[in-house]
Amino acid sequence: MSTAGTIQKRLEKALQRASQSDDRELAGRIRDEGHRLVFLLNGLLRSSRMYSTENTALEAPSQEFATALKGLMDLLGAVHVVCVEDQIYVNDVRLRVRPTEQPVVDHLVAELGRHDVGGISFHQSLDSTAVKDLAVALGRSAEPGRARAALAARLSALADVELSGKWRFRVGGEATARRLDYDEALRRAGPVVQEATANLAANRLPNPLPVRRAVIDLVDSLRDNPAPAAAAPLRRRTLGVGEQHLLSVCGLSLLLGRAVGLPEAALSDLGVAAMLHDVGYVRGADRAGHPAAGARMLLRQRGFHEAKVRRLLAVLEHHLPCTPTDPSAGESPSLFARILRIAEDYELLVSARPGQAPPLAPPIALAVMWASRGREYDAILLALFVQVMGFFPPGTLLELADGRWVVSVSGGRDAERFPWPVVRVVREADGRPQDAHEELDLFGVRNGIRPKSVLEPSLQGFDVAGALDAAFGKAAPAPG
Repeated sequence: MSTAGTIQKRLEKALQRASQSDDRELAGRIRDEGHRLVFLLNGLLRSSRMYSTENTALEAPSQEFATALKGLMDLLGAVHVVCVEDQIYVNDVRLRVRPTEQPVVDHLVAELGRHDVGGISFHQSLDSTAVKDLAVALGRSAEPGRARAALAARLSALADVELSGKWRFRVGGEATARRLDYDEALRRAGPVVQEATANLAANRLPNPLPVRRAVIDLVDSLRDNPAPAAAAPLRRRTLGVGEQHLLSVCGLSLLLGRAVGLPEAALSDLGVAAMLHDVGYVRGADRAGHPAAGARMLLRQRGFHEAKVRRLLAVLEHHLPCTPTDPSAGESPSLFARILRIAEDYELLVSARPGQAPPLAPPIALAVMWASRGREYDAILLALFVQVMGFFPPGTLLELADGRWVVSVSGGRDAERFPWPVVRVVREADGRPQDAHEELDLFGVRNGIRPKSVLEPSLQGFDVAGALDAAFGKAAPAPG
């Protein structure tokens, strides 16, 4: 059996052994040790303002903090202390704080906030001397205009201590004052993906909380208008090719996951899997080897739970055909992997990449994939994907029967309107270009105006991104 098949079998056996009690036990240990770590850090920060680092009064709490940190490092592999408004998380577990303890949390959040810091990540253990240096650096005055950068410079001598910005995330189940649109959710997710991939490239385990919160925002943004996510692979890039690919595949996977009927918790797991599905590439693995390389990287994260196994299987299996050609490979890939396979291949077929063949028009890409249904792609999932994307998915350049050119800006519609997209006019019949602000619902004018043909934008020298910007708003650049 191949290495990939062996890993998959091991993961399947591990999944059978997993139980909710294992998750609860791990979360409980993280809460207890995390509570101890956070309160020790707050006490050290206060004490550092009263005593010098040579004072023996700092020695015992510094050693205790170092011991607590090492215990969490052994448990988790990397420790991320993250402030989310008036709450504190250790990795993605929220600490439970009694009302009498809340002032301590508020004080630590405020102290970090002075430095424009919302989280501290520890990628290696610290000795007591380094712990005292950390407390002293946090206790110093913040430098206006460059507070976080100045603090990072002070901590540069410490072993793999990383600072992150302030976080404002909706926690699952909470109401939000304003639902983000897809572009805004995507803009916020960009730096999160960049940071996660950079950490993995440096052999560090990324902070799972920002990735999951970014996915929650993306899921929430799709409720009212899924078309921007369907059009994402054809829009102008504001990030590197790799990061843009991860985000586009994430959006397409979430659209298909919603069509399947996955609950919100499973959609969140699917989105995280999509964000991380190509992590093997950051360590230099090729197309054939990156799934197994990515799974090995993610296995370094301590703890065991069903969501992690789903993520590992998705990373490992997302290039496998839905029907195994090797009888020893066993069953078909997991549901998440089959969803990712469809989303990723569609994204690769329709998006422009430097040095590669011109992209296919979206309907042509769907037709190519449809020809392989039941072999490369799960036939039911692919049919659902076509329904989600529409007969003419967003970004399709069409010539109408009256000679005008239009770009589709709507995804799948109900059965009666399925072949009739909403479009933006980009060229008049006499060849005059238009700014894509005139919108037509082809269903409403179907008796007089019909699509005549699908045009290949690359052959016509036409960039559909401008029309999509006019429809959805110009994509905002990622912050930073």
